[in-house]
Amino acid sequence: MTGKTARLGRHLALIAVAVGGAVLAQIAAAQWSPTERISFVTHSSAGTGNDLMLREIADIWVKNQFVPKQVTIENVTGGRGEKARRYVGQQNRGNTHMLMAYTPASLNQPILANSEFTFKSFTPVAMMAVDPMLLVVHADGPYKSVKELVEAARQKPKSVLQGGGPYGNSASMVGRMLGDFAKVEFSYTPFKGGGEAVVALLGKHVQFIVENPAEVEQHVIAGKLRALAASDRLAQFPKVPTLAEAGFKLRLLKQFRAVVAPPGIPPQAANHYVALLDRTRNTTQWKDYLKKNALIENWIAGAELARHFEQEEQQYRELDQQMGLVK
Repeated sequence: MTGKTARLGRHLALIAVAVGGAVLAQIAAAQWSPTERISFVTHSSAGTGNDLMLREIADIWVKNQFVPKQVTIENVTGGRGEKARRYVGQQNRGNTHMLMAYTPASLNQPILANSEFTFKSFTPVAMMAVDPMLLVVHADGPYKSVKELVEAARQKPKSVLQGGGPYGNSASMVGRMLGDFAKVEFSYTPFKGGGEAVVALLGKHVQFIVENPAEVEQHVIAGKLRALAASDRLAQFPKVPTLAEAGFKLRLLKQFRAVVAPPGIPPQAANHYVALLDRTRNTTQWKDYLKKNALIENWIAGAELARHFEQEEQQYRELDQQMGLVK
């Protein structure tokens, strides 16, 4: 063997070792899985929607042995979610054993507070479900359709009063979007929360509200409130049209329930959690949870979820400006 041939042989051997090492590294990356206890973080208090969703996921993971250890829930409240966002986005950067619930409030509050912790501060994992919205009026009132409600606002601007949570929340934005689409202007009365708005409608102090079906279902079934339209087709109200079917084809903001991870985690860790949540949504327990809580499955994962967040943030920013919430 000549010296040239020997050198070529050694060179090829080194390439083989390098390629083999790269392949092994890729295999190891693809097989990443958590080795420590996973922590779920939410900005919400115990017993609220986000908290209960995370506890449901944690229970499914443990019962089905999707993870090797117990899963803990951390309720990091305060600062309208900023404390939790900072805790996950800054203090736990690169933590592969932490996940956080992410909602429209998580997306919009940084805009309102001019915070650095936007959706871009986190690793998108997956959207699991959306809360449908139901537009309801008092059953004894004059409105039998959304068109009649809109026409009343057209005849007497600002005479039709919507009730809801604090101005700038999702319900108030839906009312604003509907008014803009129909070229009418509703008035808005804010309450501490959706529950108080329901009471106000039952007392005929406001003309309509837009809430999660779970907030109003019992009153609709009892005949005290009338559902005029919904954001999505609802199994429990098969005769109620969507807003689009009622003639108002506006793009509504999704009231999503998603999961994100801290920034700086490796792609294989993010992919592992996408796969875990995909397995989760196919369990009977999760499907029962959605049905019990009047939620609609809406699966968006990874890069597609990041694009969705970007579109939603842009629309929130525009609405915030229109409503005078930001400059």
